[in-house]
Amino acid sequence: MRRFVKIAAWTAGTLVLLVGLAAGAVYVFATSDYVRAQVENHANALYGRETKVGSIAVDWGWVTHIHLVDVQLSNTDWGKADHMLKAERVDIDIRLWPLTRGDFELPRLALQKPDIALERNAEGKSNWSPEESPVAGNVAQAVQPERRSETPLIDQLEIVDGHVSYIDQKRKLDLEGAIQTAQGAVGSNPQAELTLKGKLEGQLLTLHFVGGSALMLRDTKIPYPVDLDVVYGNTKLKAQGTVQDPFEFSGANLKLSLSGQNLADIFPLLGIPGPPTPPYKISGQLTRDGDIWKVADVKLHSGATDLLGDVTIDQSGKPPHLTAHLVSPDLHFADLAPLIGASPDKKPDAKAGLFPDVPLDLARMKEMDMDVTLDARKVTAASFVPVDSFKARIQITNGRVAVKPLTAAFGGGTMTGEMTLDGQANPPKLRTNLQFQKVELATFFKGTPFFDTTKAQLQGRIVLAGSGRSLADVMDTADGDIVVTMDGGWVSGLMVSLAGLQLGDALILYVTGDNTIPIRCALAHVNLNHGAITFDKTLLDTKKSVLRIEGQADLETQAIDVKIEADPKEFDLLDLHAPVLIKGTMSNPKISIDRDIPIPMPEFGGAKDLDCPRLTDELFGGKS
Repeated sequence: MRRFVKIAAWTAGTLVLLVGLAAGAVYVFATSDYVRAQVENHANALYGRETKVGSIAVDWGWVTHIHLVDVQLSNTDWGKADHMLKAERVDIDIRLWPLTRGDFELPRLALQKPDIALERNAEGKSNWSPEESPVAGNVAQAVQPERRSETPLIDQLEIVDGHVSYIDQKRKLDLEGAIQTAQGAVGSNPQAELTLKGKLEGQLLTLHFVGGSALMLRDTKIPYPVDLDVVYGNTKLKAQGTVQDPFEFSGANLKLSLSGQNLADIFPLLGIPGPPTPPYKISGQLTRDGDIWKVADVKLHSGATDLLGDVTIDQSGKPPHLTAHLVSPDLHFADLAPLIGASPDKKPDAKAGLFPDVPLDLARMKEMDMDVTLDARKVTAASFVPVDSFKARIQITNGRVAVKPLTAAFGGGTMTGEMTLDGQANPPKLRTNLQFQKVELATFFKGTPFFDTTKAQLQGRIVLAGSGRSLADVMDTADGDIVVTMDGGWVSGLMVSLAGLQLGDALILYVTGDNTIPIRCALAHVNLNHGAITFDKTLLDTKKSVLRIEGQADLETQAIDVKIEADPKEFDLLDLHAPVLIKGTMSNPKISIDRDIPIPMPEFGGAKDLDCPRLTDELFGGKS
C-alpha cells in the first residue's frame, strides 16, 4: 500500500507542487524590487540554481496581478533534464492583505505550458529535495501545507498544455505525460487532470488521474474526489472515491478494482508480494486510518476459484504487516499450481520431471510480513488428489513461512500438520510434517475397476526436509520417511493376484468377475536420503499370501528398480512363484517377470501371518 500512496503522491503531489512553486514565486516577488534582473538574482540565491525570467509585469491593487513570461529554473548537476521547471507564461492574482498574516490567497493561478522534470538518482537524492537547494528547501518547508486547511487558497487554477516527467533510477521508473485542468459541470471549478506514460522495471506504465479543483484542496469539510486509473503491463488498477486529506491521503474511502494475469506482478507497483496465480480480478472497498489500510468486502476470482474476505495492511512497522481472512466456497486445487511453479492450465509433460523445476521468487517475502487464514470449505480437485476441504494459517516473518496449523478433509479422513519454508537460508529449506487418519483407500482408485472392490482405511505420516529454489530441487535433496499402515479391510482380488502373479486366480477373476480379499494388514515404510528412495518393510498380508515390496527409486533421475514378491500361505497348483519386476523410470515404468526364474514353478506355501500390531508399533515408534 505504501507504493499506492506514492502513486497518489505522484498525481495529487504534482498539483501540490505547482501550488507550492506558485507560493514560492510569490515569496520572491513580494520581497524583491520586481525588476527582472533583481528577480533573477534573488531567485538564484533562493533556489541555488540558475533562474531565468523573460519578462515581468505587475498590476498593483488589493488584488495584485503578476504576469511572467518564459520562466525557467535549472536542474541539478546530476539531473538529465536541463531544467526542473519552466513555463511559457504564469499569471498570478494575489490578495495582498492576507499576506500580512502569512496567508496565501490566490483568486487565480494560470500556467501556460508548464514543464516539470522530477528526478531521483540511484543514491536516492531528488532534484527537488532541500539538500539540493537548502535555502529553497527552507522556503518550501515554510509554505508547504502539512494539513489540508493550510493549503494556499486558490479560487481558480488553470493549467494549459502542462507536461510532467518523473525519473527514479533506483526503482527503474521513467514516466512522462500531460497535466491540465478540465472544466467539469457548468459553473464548477476546473478539475485537475494528469496523464503519465512510461516504464517501471521495464514494463509499460500508464496513469490517468482526475481530482477535484484547487479550491477543493482547501475545503476541509468536503472530501476530495479521486479517480485514478493505472495500467502496468497486464495489471489494471482503478481507485475511485474520496480522501479526507489529499496531502496525507488520510480518510481514504475508495472503491478499488485490480485485475491481471498474475497476482505476483503487483509487487513493483504496490509493494505487496502477491502469490503467483492464474488470471484474476479483485474488488473491494479501500479505507485508511493512520498507518492502517483496509480492503473490506474483498471479492477475488482467480482461475476458477472465488475468495471472499478482508485484507488489512499496517505500515507502522518495518517491514509492513498484512493480515487477511479469506474464505473460498469452492477452491479449485489446480489454481494453487503456480505456488509450486506449475501451470494450472497445462497438462504434465512426459519429458519433464516429476516436480516443477521453476525457481520460486522468495526474495520478495522479506518485504512484507503476513498473517493469512484461508478456509477452503469445498475443494474441487482431480480424482488422484482426494482433498475435500482444508483450513490453513500462513504466517510470513522476515522471509520465513510457516503453514500452521494445517487441517484437511482428505479421502474421507483427516490430515493435519504443518509446513515451514525458510526463505532466509541459502538455498531455502522446506520442512513438512503431516499426519493422516482414516483415509479411505478406495478414493485413490476412483474411475478404475478396483474402486467398488476396495474398502480399507489408511493412516500414517509424511516427514520430509529438503532444500532448493524449486520444488524439484527440494525433492531431489529430500531426507525423511513416509509411513502408511492399514489395519484390516478388503481390496480387489484381481489386483492382489496380478501383483503376486497368481495367474490361475487372476484368470478366473478376469472371466467370472472381481471379488474382494480380506486384508489382515498392510505396512509401507519408505525412506528418503537426499532424494533416494528405499522401500523398507513394505508388506501386504492377506488370507492367502504375504506380498513384499523391495527396491529403490531416485527422485532426481526418476530411476526405479522394485521387486514385488508373493509368499503363499498354502499350496495351490495355480500359484506360480515368479517375482514381478518394475524397472525403468517413474514416468515410464516397465513391468516384467523375474528372468532369473526361467520357468515359474508352483509355490508350496508355508508363509506365516504377520505380527501386524508389533510391526505397526515399530513403524510409528521410529524403530527400524
